[in-house]
Amino acid sequence: MSKQFNLTVEGTAYEVEIEGETVMVNGRPFTVTLDGNRADVNGTSYEVGLQGDQATVNGIAYAFQVQEKKERAGAEASPRVVRAAAEEAGAVTAIMPGKIIRVLVKEGDEVQEGDVLCVLEAMKMENELRAGKSGVVKEVTVESGSDVEMDEVLVVVK
Repeated sequence: MSKQFNLTVEGTAYEVEIEGETVMVNGRPFTVTLDGNRADVNGTSYEVGLQGDQATVNGIAYAFQVQEKKERAGAEASPRVVRAAAEEAGAVTAIMPGKIIRVLVKEGDEVQEGDVLCVLEAMKMENELRAGKSGVVKEVTVESGSDVEMDEVLVVVK
């Protein structure tokens, strides 16, 4: 059985679903294992502490709030469903608001599924955004230094 909730960190909201060691954040899967105050996220280890409404990650404090997710009949598609549909169509989208610090492809480049297309800096962490499928880059909508919003299309692979 999965746990679903909304998490707000430093004023930015995230939709979270946890099932076993898989944590979906706004539709993006992460493999997370916990050992005491250490959390391994996709193979990278972090020292984490929680106290009240504050989380400390590698010595940096973040204010957060958790709100239980309530399902409504007839509700719109969640951001996770919207992102999944965009990715299936070849779009690589921003997983959270942030700044693009590197764009590694240009229109016309051939890419393989899993290739890093660009790097998004958010919450003082670098996030590699990868191709969801093999193909040719048809569009790059950002450049290094671009500020982006969650779910914004960054690169399209056909």
